[in-house]
Amino acid sequence: MSVEESKEKPWNFYKEEPPIDTNIERFFLTYASISPSKLREHLFTVRQCAWQRYNYPCLGLWTFLDFSICRNPIYKEILSRCKNENATVIDFGCCLGQDVRQLVSDGVSLDQIRGFDIDPFFIQQGYELFCDEKQMKEKQVFRSGDIFDEQFLETIQPADYVHVGSFIHLFDLEKQKEVCRRLTRLCKCAILGRQVGSTVPGEYSRRGVCDGSKMMRHSPESFAQMWNEVTDGVWQVESAQLEERHLMNDVQRLIFVVRKKSSETLCSSRLKQIQYISIRLFCFLSLKYHLVCL
Repeated sequence: MSVEESKEKPWNFYKEEPPIDTNIERFFLTYASISPSKLREHLFTVRQCAWQRYNYPCLGLWTFLDFSICRNPIYKEILSRCKNENATVIDFGCCLGQDVRQLVSDGVSLDQIRGFDIDPFFIQQGYELFCDEKQMKEKQVFRSGDIFDEQFLETIQPADYVHVGSFIHLFDLEKQKEVCRRLTRLCKCAILGRQVGSTVPGEYSRRGVCDGSKMMRHSPESFAQMWNEVTDGVWQVESAQLEERHLMNDVQRLIFVVRKKSSETLCSSRLKQIQYISIRLFCFLSLKYHLVCL
């Protein structure tokens, strides 16, 4: 994310009061030892500090309190594999790192999780929000870096799962394709997350951005098509659904799972392709032989 992105302050991307409910109260009490009576002031202080620097919708609308990873269709699978098979998780474009904390709260070891964001400011604000700077730094859970930086990417050890919440949609279609290619280099099993989507896929101007950049909003169908195209079918969209609730007009959140085909499935698929080509070639040669004989 860039500083230029935050120059304009769109009124409809800002809510004054945090959406505190019993679940949020319980989370911050058990994870960060913040009592319900002090929670509003704590959340407001951290959000205001972040908002003064970046006018992003996720900050203005408090969606960093959403903990969206736990609503993904394969979240239970991730927890099970992390606890029973020592599976690992990367959260790329983690922002304040709320989904990393959700994993920790649900019993995943810090040794199995890594979070990355382009701006270390967000990582530091995450420490402030969740009151866990010491343990996170001891385990080196978070690092800053750019997904388009090849040298940085090469330093990341691939994980079983890669979570990308509100990240892929930041780019136009061509850059999204490159992001997808790079994410597959970091993942062994499945890529999951959410992003802004639409029933009408297309590139739209980024709200609140003054540089004229575009963002691609996908429908479930166009999202699946993109992944199939950029990975030659090696990675396939297992699930992609638009939430019923509209963010605005035709804009909805797209919840997705993209899974890598197993070696057996790939071999079977390629064998079928070879068989198909062989049959076509046989038919062609047979026809050519008969024509020569005539």
